[in-house]
Amino acid sequence: MYTSPYPNLLKPFKLRGLTVKNRVISAPNMLFHTVAHRPTDYYIRYLEHKARGGAGIVHLGEIAVCDGGNHTPQMYSSDDNLPLFGEMAQVIHEHGALAGVELTHGGFNVKEQHNIDKDKMYGPVAGVNHFGTAVRAMTKADMDYIADKFAETAEFWLRAGFDSIMLHMGHGWIFAQFMSPIINTRSDEYGGSLENRLRFPLQVLKRVRDVIGNRPPLIMRMSGSERDPNGFTVEDMTVFAEQAQEYVDLIEVSSENFAYIFATPYSPLSQNLDLAEHIKSSGRIRIPVYTIGSILSAPQAEEIIASGKADGVSMSRALIADPYLPKKAALGIPNRPCLRCLNCTDSDNRSKHFICSVNPLAGREERLGFGDTPPEKARVAKRVMIIGGGPAGIQAAIAAAERGHSVRLYDRNSALGGWLRFADIDTHKAEVRQFKDWLERELAASGANVVLSTEVTRREIAEYAPDTIIAALGSVPAVPNIKGIEAALHATAAYFAPEKIKGETIAVIGGGLIGVEVGIYLQNRGKKVTVFEISPEICADSGDMLKLGILKSIADSGLTVKTGVKLSEIPSGYDTVLYATGMKPNDSFYFEIANLAPQVILVGDAKKPGRIDGAIHTGYFAATDIQ
Repeated sequence: MYTSPYPNLLKPFKLRGLTVKNRVISAPNMLFHTVAHRPTDYYIRYLEHKARGGAGIVHLGEIAVCDGGNHTPQMYSSDDNLPLFGEMAQVIHEHGALAGVELTHGGFNVKEQHNIDKDKMYGPVAGVNHFGTAVRAMTKADMDYIADKFAETAEFWLRAGFDSIMLHMGHGWIFAQFMSPIINTRSDEYGGSLENRLRFPLQVLKRVRDVIGNRPPLIMRMSGSERDPNGFTVEDMTVFAEQAQEYVDLIEVSSENFAYIFATPYSPLSQNLDLAEHIKSSGRIRIPVYTIGSILSAPQAEEIIASGKADGVSMSRALIADPYLPKKAALGIPNRPCLRCLNCTDSDNRSKHFICSVNPLAGREERLGFGDTPPEKARVAKRVMIIGGGPAGIQAAIAAAERGHSVRLYDRNSALGGWLRFADIDTHKAEVRQFKDWLERELAASGANVVLSTEVTRREIAEYAPDTIIAALGSVPAVPNIKGIEAALHATAAYFAPEKIKGETIAVIGGGLIGVEVGIYLQNRGKKVTVFEISPEICADSGDMLKLGILKSIADSGLTVKTGVKLSEIPSGYDTVLYATGMKPNDSFYFEIANLAPQVILVGDAKKPGRIDGAIHTGYFAATDIQ
């Protein structure tokens, strides 16, 4: 007889008369597939992926309720778009999930370029925000207008077929601004005391409930604390939750402060659970309280719910890395780990081109499918040789074997993983280590043959006679041309040759991701480390969100960073000098073997040095291109 491995996580419940099949919410997140104020088919299939994966509620994210409240391109809640929104709800329903939509208003933090009527750009107080947008202070009439727009928009989305409405009252948007004693310096009945600062958010909740009636569930996303000594506290938000439950049916507790909203590998797991626990344990809240923030696996989520600290979990990036986490939980199968690298958020914001480092299908479901069924088998099984057992080579081997090819992967080292093996040593990289281990397990299950401690030459190629060679040869360090560099070591020696790190004072030449992360690692091990960077910017090769976490880690560790420093020779006065001045493709062997098989494909760092996403994506697509 079947026994659920995660009985608390997978337990169904009723939400205002609707059945929710488990305690997993697919949290709302942006996908910049809004074109001419309409969602693309890619957006619809992206949401379907979450529903196919088994989440109980799947949310469409960040729908601004009106002009003047947009911080991203507005998706119009209009009858012209109704067929597309109806299809969104339909694809979610087809997989047994409830369809939810998150409604927002940016308030003081709007971006001018996404709004038409500049007079409608307002917040609790007047000023110029960090985007350079001038915002005026709201009047009582403005508040009534916003309350009406939230209610009208909620009614529209229910008419479109969505089951529930989430009102975003956290993360620095308009309602959090009103609740913040730091931001809200009004002297009228909407500022000052906590009662006054809660007045407008409660007005909107009441107005929405009055308009949509008793049946549809309302969910409220709120920040449990401002994470600032002068801001609103978790007890303030417990008071708010106690009053809000008159109108809402479930509370998701997040936090203010980007370090807690967009956590990095340096952040603790479940970083907002303390806030949810405080609110739930107050004894004053009678509705479900969910937590969100770095909840990455079914065992972690099960423990949270079983402990009574929260009633359920919302997941965002974990369900991007692996939308099938809930279904896999029911089968006792580990999910593909999220790295908390924030590539999804950074790529989406930077170029509107969504990239998950570990999941090549995310955001491309309309074109590539969902990955929950075996891939289309190759018409003819080929002999595939893969040279290199780093992430690109492993991913290529897994995908090629799944398509029915005969795969043999060679690596010159005695262990797989390539550069990712550093995560076995750096304890701040637990997610990278888990992903490396997951890749190895998937490779073992794929049926591909693995040959270690073997340097591939023309002889091995001739003996195997492959139809396709995938060259995952990796990269090698770029050595700076400065005096005395022969006495220095590459930064990764800190992991792979620690016996060569002499003394207590360490200099690192190069302030990109590798140099800084090695510097933090050594600093946390008791060394005194100084990082020298030639440009004025540290970690220029990282995304903006990840950089926030790295900067905090630099400060927490006490690492010394000197930018704008051009060195003509290695710095003196240090016991050990390391360098991390970029990588270059290790592609010479590729050019030697390019004509030794009908198809030879270069992947990973050997094609273009970069981060994990480049390795995983090129390895995956190389396997799909085997002819």
